[in-house]
Amino acid sequence: MSYSQNFTYKCEVWSLSTNLVNLKLWVLLLPLSLSSTGLSTRIKRFTLLRSPLGNKTSKDQFERQEYRSYLSIESRKAAKILAFLDVLRHLNGVKYKVKVINKIKNIA
Repeated sequence: MSYSQNFTYKCEVWSLSTNLVNLKLWVLLLPLSLSSTGLSTRIKRFTLLRSPLGNKTSKDQFERQEYRSYLSIESRKAAKILAFLDVLRHLNGVKYKVKVINKIKNIA
């Protein structure tokens, strides 16, 4: 009884950007067969004193919005996953976290 192995590669990408335009341009670089999911927007608000000495009532308030998305790609060819990761290297203004999983399926 011989078994042949089928390898399936799965690549999961979580991306983060403070500029929504950069994130949308990043999605346009992807092939149309891939599906991406927009995640919730994180809003970080903070307050700083205008002057370090005295005048405690004078404060500036700031807000930073972080836009996030999730993308998953599956392929039997490792070259397709590597080409996708090569595209990710050339992004400006987008942080990303990549997780690559190798699945082995035994077929009798």
